[in-house]
Amino acid sequence: MKKYIDRYRNKKRCLFVNVSEASFKLINGYKLNKLYRPIIYSNETNLRDINEYVKKLNIKTVIIDNTRVNHLSEKDIVTLSTLKIDGFEVLDVQHFYEILNRRVSLIKFNPNEYHVDDIFSIGINPRQAIAKRIIDLLIAVCCLPIVVPVLLFGIILTKLSSKGDVFFTQERVGENSKQFTIYKIRTMADIIHSDGSIEKRITKIGKFLRLTKIDELPQLVNILKGQMSLIGPRPERYEYVQEAVNENAFFNLRHLIKPGLTGWAQVHLPKATPKDNLKKLEFDLYYIKHYSVLLDFEIILRTIRIVLTMNSN
Repeated sequence: MKKYIDRYRNKKRCLFVNVSEASFKLINGYKLNKLYRPIIYSNETNLRDINEYVKKLNIKTVIIDNTRVNHLSEKDIVTLSTLKIDGFEVLDVQHFYEILNRRVSLIKFNPNEYHVDDIFSIGINPRQAIAKRIIDLLIAVCCLPIVVPVLLFGIILTKLSSKGDVFFTQERVGENSKQFTIYKIRTMADIIHSDGSIEKRITKIGKFLRLTKIDELPQLVNILKGQMSLIGPRPERYEYVQEAVNENAFFNLRHLIKPGLTGWAQVHLPKATPKDNLKKLEFDLYYIKHYSVLLDFEIILRTIRIVLTMNSN
């Protein structure tokens, strides 16, 4: 009991009105438990009303979960409206999840059923798309004097350290699910074993190029051609996209915009593993939903920090 009290002593209390998969995903999350002490309320089983909980437990934030049931009694609506007017935070569980984690919440009830809130309303409007394209071109052109010497440095290192083509090309899925050819500096080489088998392995120079992101610089050509943006979801192979869509049907929504050299998911999960696929998708969709120049600026700053500390992707 003492450990439980110590754990929540300095944390704000928040009240969850009704709970479902969405609430438990939030309640069990690291960020919520770091900042809040969650208290669960059900208007079907609790004898006391919401107001009594709020007053007696000094609760300042109330989260409404309407994932399964989107109706409330008149009494609850009056209570929650009064709390809102009195300055209390009254938030929908999906909105609270986004505020806390800065990614959208994707809930899968069973293999063939998903929770759909306002997910299909996401997207960048035409004016934003034009402004984003202009910014891409301006930054890409301004960066050329810096990028070209660094790119030449990477090309020379690759040419001197291993045999094979300097550049690596591969088909990736871009905006509107159209495929395009991506350009990178090659970071792998064929290793011939004694039994005659061939294995592709990252070279020492290739590892350095990946850590510093120099291998990604040829994608500036993709940006200039309009196939990619400086910032957006990571471009993936067609085969991977098909697997990802089978895993989560919302995955194709990433292709509402151009893929990026860096992105919201990349800066949050620079060392992502397959277990992080859902989180990456939630970050990507959050970026599309909340796109702004300020968010792009934050991503650029985070990317610079990752490059300087040489975190691998």
